Amino acid sequence: MRALQRQKRVGLHLPLAVSGRDSDGSRFTEVTRSVNVSGGGILFESHRPIAIGDRLVLSIELPLSLRRHFGDRDTYRARAVVCRVEPTPGKGPKRVGARFLGAADPK
Repeated sequence: MRALQRQKRVGLHLPLAVSGRDSDGSRFTEVTRSVNVSGGGILFESHRPIAIGDRLVLSIELPLSLRRHFGDRDTYRARAVVCRVEPTPGKGPKRVGARFLGAADPK
C-alpha cells in the first residue's frame, strides 16, 4: 500500500468563522484565524471545547491573491472534520487541525 504524502502547509493567518457543535453538543460559531493551510486541511486557533471527529463548517476569508482559485469568491465555505487538537498552556486558544471534506453550500 502506498504511503500518503503530506501536502505542503503554508503559514497563512486568514480570518475564518467556525460553525458546528462542540464536544458538549452545543451549537456554536466562533470567529478566529488560521495558523496554516494546505490543500487538504487547515490549522486554526479555538477557545471552544472541540474534539477529534467533530464535523465543522469553515468560512474562510480569502485574500485578493487567492480569489481567482476559488471562482473569484471572497469567502470559501468548506465542510471539515477535526483530526488533531493541540492544547496550549494556560487559558490560550487550542490549535485545531481539520481535514477538508469538500465545499459547503453557500449561505
